[in-house]
Amino acid sequence: MKPLKFLYTDGRDVVVTDYMLETKKSRYYLKGVTNFGLAVIKPRVLPGLVLIILGIAMIVDVYFNLTPNNNLLNLSPTTEFFIGVGSLLIGSIFMIIPRKKYALRIETAEGYKHVVISKSKEYIDQVLDALRRAKMTTIDVSK
Repeated sequence: MKPLKFLYTDGRDVVVTDYMLETKKSRYYLKGVTNFGLAVIKPRVLPGLVLIILGIAMIVDVYFNLTPNNNLLNLSPTTEFFIGVGSLLIGSIFMIIPRKKYALRIETAEGYKHVVISKSKEYIDQVLDALRRAKMTTIDVSK
């Protein structure tokens, strides 16, 4: 039996050898991996959008005096206005700040999986390059 040849390791979570990809949680043998590639995970915009809509609704409520004073919301118009502005600003920040994430997506007999997820595309590209080299060595060895 040949010793394992390490093609890539980040020193913590991901190790790519001739025959397998090992992550923090699991191990995938390359014979079982039928396809792999880069996947882009888009950030969620729904929480930011909900906060923006809530903030606009509160500001409009204060401006047009749509709800009369009742015991359900005992807020002064000034307090409601500032809560609406704060909600609008926080929602805007939630929409602007999130960045795309990149994932190493592999296909096995069980289906597609995002094995490694990172904000850095270069990190995922390094793991992909190591996987390509490992796949080439397994193809060469099987011939």
